[in-house]
Amino acid sequence: MVVNLAAIRDNFRKLQRLSKTAECAAVVKGDGYGHGMVESAKVLRAAGARTFFVATAEDGVALRQVLEEETIAVLGGYIPSMRSEFQSHDLFPVLNSTEQVRLWAKVAQTAGCRMRAMLHIDTGMNRLGLRDGQLSSLLSDGSWPTGIDCIAVMTHFSAADDLDFERCDLQRRRFLEVCAAFPGVRRSMANSAASYFGDAFRADLYRPGKSTFGINPLKGEANPLTEPASVNAPLLQIETVERGTPVGYSSTFRPARRSRIATVGIGYVNGYPRTASNAGVMAIAGFFAPVIGRVSMDVTTIDVSDVPEKVLALGSMVEVVGATVTAEDIAKRCGTIEHEILIGLGRGCRREYVDEQIANNSIPDF
Repeated sequence: MVVNLAAIRDNFRKLQRLSKTAECAAVVKGDGYGHGMVESAKVLRAAGARTFFVATAEDGVALRQVLEEETIAVLGGYIPSMRSEFQSHDLFPVLNSTEQVRLWAKVAQTAGCRMRAMLHIDTGMNRLGLRDGQLSSLLSDGSWPTGIDCIAVMTHFSAADDLDFERCDLQRRRFLEVCAAFPGVRRSMANSAASYFGDAFRADLYRPGKSTFGINPLKGEANPLTEPASVNAPLLQIETVERGTPVGYSSTFRPARRSRIATVGIGYVNGYPRTASNAGVMAIAGFFAPVIGRVSMDVTTIDVSDVPEKVLALGSMVEVVGATVTAEDIAKRCGTIEHEILIGLGRGCRREYVDEQIANNSIPDF
């Protein structure tokens, strides 16, 4: 995987412009959506990011090694077994339940000082966050905000990626009602897709995650951002097989004609999805080559019958993700989303970083 840091930087600057008066945070969970959390964070910090969101305290500890003063918020919230990590590395939990609120208040009591945190309100996702009744109980019995300085209140939209404005607006209105109990505290709502719904959704702290890493936030429309990652794998072998010859485990593919079959050095150990078996596509010099047979642990076979022989050579690189085959293309063929594809490939492949100016690095008016 080759990651162009310039693309991450330019994407973030576009999103900063979109955020207008709101702060644009950097969401680097999932190892920076497969692009490398630490390297991405350094570029985002240089581009102006001051608030970073991670999933776990372990990620927060790793990030603190390169970020000295920035806010690092842990979306999974406070876990007692990670108390020392939260305190010694100045991590901010996103408190998702009444139990987390009470446990963090105990930390503050033991430390003898007020502890900062963010508060997550569930307005319709039904995943993480306090529901209306739970928050009301905390406010009425005095458990909140004793010992806790709330630096932000956040919620998460459940249907922004579907561009379901009506549902997101319902969540927005519910959220603002709750925020009345926290006057002067920053509000955070919009993720990547919801940010395109307008200023009312971006509030004070805007959290674009996938769009920072070039994943299209606009369903069914042209991607306004740049994909930073490309993935290439070596061509290991080329053979000609006759019509009807079985290819791969369980003989799930038999060519309907005499075919040239290439074996490529990438498989599910590298994060290439097994669901791409007989469904995916790769490219060589801009020519498509369908995946045939089962994706194996460390190799995948493709049909190169329609690829010019002059571009086929042992060791030449096959495009897995890039200008011809996008992560979105693979995701659609595999019945998943780009996040899963990129995170899997990022974890399974050796990563290299470049910082090369992209062809279109202008920052458009949104």
